[in-house]
Amino acid sequence: MFEENNASKKTAVYYTGLFLVMTALIYGYFMKEQKSFIWEGDGFSQHYLVFKDYLSMWRGFLSHPTEGFPFWDWHIGLGADVIASYGYYVIGDPFVYLGLLFPEGMTELAYHVLILVRVYVVGLAFLAFCRQMKIKTPGALFGSILYTFTFYVVLNVVRHPFFLLPMIIFPLLCLGMERILQGESNIAFILAVFFSAFSNFYFFYMLTVLVFIFAITRYFNLYGIKEWSRIVGYVWRALYSYLIGVLMAGILLAPVVWGFLQSSRQPGEFAAGLSFYPIEYYFGLFKNLLITERFLWTVFGFSACTVLVAPLLFLWRKKFGHITANLAVYAVILLLPAFGSIMNGFSGPYNRWTFAIPLFISAGSAILFNERFNLTRSELRAMGLSAVAFSSVPLMIADAGDVTPFRLAYPIPVAFAWLVWALLVWAYWLNQSGRLNSNAKTTLSVALLILAMANLVFNARDFYQPNGQNEVAALLDYGTVDETYNETFGGAEQLIKDPGIYRIGVTSKDTDVKNQMALLNRMGMNSYLSVTNGAVADFAKQLENNQFQLIQPVRGGFDDRRIANNLLGVKYILTEAGHAKYLPAGYEVVQRTGEEKGAFVVAQSEQAYPFAYAESVYLSTEEFEKYNPVEKEAFLSYGIVLEPSETDTAALTPFAGELAVKSVAFSLASSDPEKVQVSGGTITVKDGEGTIELRPNDPQELANAEVYVHLKGLHFDPKHQAEYGWTSIGYGARVSIDDRTKAVEQGDLLSFSSYFHREDMLFNMESKGDTTDSAPLSLQLNAAGTYKVDDIKIYAYPLDGQYAARVSEKQANAMAIETFTDEKISGTITQAKPSVLTTSIPYTSGWKAQVNGKEVGTVKVNYGFIGIPLPAGESEITLTYQTPLLRTGGILSISGVLLLFCNQRFWNKKRQASLPQ
Repeated sequence: MFEENNASKKTAVYYTGLFLVMTALIYGYFMKEQKSFIWEGDGFSQHYLVFKDYLSMWRGFLSHPTEGFPFWDWHIGLGADVIASYGYYVIGDPFVYLGLLFPEGMTELAYHVLILVRVYVVGLAFLAFCRQMKIKTPGALFGSILYTFTFYVVLNVVRHPFFLLPMIIFPLLCLGMERILQGESNIAFILAVFFSAFSNFYFFYMLTVLVFIFAITRYFNLYGIKEWSRIVGYVWRALYSYLIGVLMAGILLAPVVWGFLQSSRQPGEFAAGLSFYPIEYYFGLFKNLLITERFLWTVFGFSACTVLVAPLLFLWRKKFGHITANLAVYAVILLLPAFGSIMNGFSGPYNRWTFAIPLFISAGSAILFNERFNLTRSELRAMGLSAVAFSSVPLMIADAGDVTPFRLAYPIPVAFAWLVWALLVWAYWLNQSGRLNSNAKTTLSVALLILAMANLVFNARDFYQPNGQNEVAALLDYGTVDETYNETFGGAEQLIKDPGIYRIGVTSKDTDVKNQMALLNRMGMNSYLSVTNGAVADFAKQLENNQFQLIQPVRGGFDDRRIANNLLGVKYILTEAGHAKYLPAGYEVVQRTGEEKGAFVVAQSEQAYPFAYAESVYLSTEEFEKYNPVEKEAFLSYGIVLEPSETDTAALTPFAGELAVKSVAFSLASSDPEKVQVSGGTITVKDGEGTIELRPNDPQELANAEVYVHLKGLHFDPKHQAEYGWTSIGYGARVSIDDRTKAVEQGDLLSFSSYFHREDMLFNMESKGDTTDSAPLSLQLNAAGTYKVDDIKIYAYPLDGQYAARVSEKQANAMAIETFTDEKISGTITQAKPSVLTTSIPYTSGWKAQVNGKEVGTVKVNYGFIGIPLPAGESEITLTYQTPLLRTGGILSISGVLLLFCNQRFWNKKRQASLPQ
């Protein structure tokens, strides 16, 4: 194990043994406690669910290949493209397909086994990198353990398993680039680029930046600045190799990038408008170096060897070369949000790219291990001084205990660093005294390896176990996840026997329902995915759905709004019996799962709009946007919204009616001026428990009406909690009436991936019935500070029989659907005059329409859905779906494969002649 030679199959065998030992020491606890790797958050809502659902699609396809693979799925949100929705998670991950080797009933086991397989391959990729970089065993073996069980890996085993892929890909990209710089074959680089581009476009962007940083630093390390002119040949070879890899991945990359560009995500302000990170972030760069804590996705938690490697980055600049240069560049990138934003695709300055740092830290540690018996006194002294410096970090934390509670996990890694240093000093002393024989070398080597492994095991267990950060408390028990999905509604969905085409909704209190409909095989509303149709988000934003989030544009029952639910074809709503008071008007409980506490109910409405119906009344987007959000929703019961420049509206009827939405006059007053003060458009909150009362001048205006509270032009200046450090700008707003409460959360700026400023907030307080003697509306803002509000409105939209008549007219004009599958809808419709077939199919260019056998361009209606212009008379309609750019991507992939053949057949044979001499 400790013989010096290049990393080989024998090294991989030793690594396998050490990996099994580490896995048993760290994850044996999970088996003992019967805990899974499935996080209650995204693990339950996204990662395992998508893994299971995608494997189910493949099993269905393999069982019935003639039916084709489904590229559209009605069970994802309101219906979505499978590649765009799942391409971020599973489609390009080669490990996912190994799940097909497991029986369907063992999918949960497959999920766990494949996570550990990914972790295992992380170390193999590092060994391959070391072999190419001439880092010999035993250092390569030592470094592989440090790399495999660094905190970035330990964290993502349970948080984001697909985040493990860049830990595999980055060493392979660097290996491939090194081969190009050494004048060797470029095939390894091409394949690594293909793997990266195919597996996940988000990390592919980061990896591209990182590998070219490596290429530049490594080039000058190899050839020096005097030979800079030679770089042109290498740049050309790297770029065309990169292009071939990208083209080969085109069949998946093209449609996935298309989906992302059409998604609901918003770019936001560059670097979130920050010039510098909060002071806690910079403190964390030192504090978190050796421990399992992170801030803004800056993930360190390295081995204690890092302390001893640090001074060698300067002392061994020539020996370390590219290692020092890359880490120096990374140090600069970590300092400013602008760099973090660039690395995160010009979005929020999250440092998810820090998966790259362990590669060079571990490589440096590997070199140090190989030099363990050759260290000089000055080098040991520098390492000792570094240990002294890092020993001050736990002392600083202890001194700042009121800000950062002190834990034993802070000094323990430093103690490991001192023990490693002591062994190296002992080796130096034995060497100087002539007593460093083979037995002593073996003993010291084993001791160093055991210390490093113990250090990493301690870190991992501190993160996972109850006597540390207790991450297992946020994980599901093993064997319960599938049952938990099935019990989402307590089996209430099985009570619905209706064979028609409709959607099933939830109430605003059911925000934990995210993607479960995909596994329950029901058409629903909600989705919680990193890539979600942007057209649906546009619809939700126009109606100011207060449940809106960037990756969940439709969630929580669309705030229980009656017309929005009807428009989306929600015929049934499932919810807990205790939440039935939040059902929209017109939805009546028709069934329940039992009488006991925790029972679920099925509510039904006869006013759900048809899936597709003819409509001839319209408003232009310009006119529609003049309405307030309640009026906008009310209009959608009269007609549709169109952009006149996109379709001929000459034969349609412009809307010229009146909307019955009333603005209700009211008075505003604090219920306790000691907690909340109101002055004009300013609300000063001293205690978040205080409330503001909104008392209508004429309560009768709220009777038999849907009641809304609208806050417009919100701006929050928080009360600073500390002299130094970040003060959150996040807060919650609650509006209550009688026994109903609605809440909206304004996220903090530092929640970059989900942050957007809610300038307006709309609360649907639902119908008050015919009583007018109930308590007033109350508003509560839960964070201390000053709130500027441009305007507060109370709207009332009367419930009357005219709405039912309008719905009946839509139902009478419904298309008779004859075929309804994932990728094809057909039917007939007859109307007296030209109109627009209005559907609740989320808008995408992938849907193509034929009317009476002729292709007709679709139009976007109501901001988010498919519409088809129809002539008067009878029309036979066929809608078919194909993922946009899938064929184009296929052509790109074929081109890439042909270029790969040319590369192997011609260019590689001439590479020596083409490279600068």
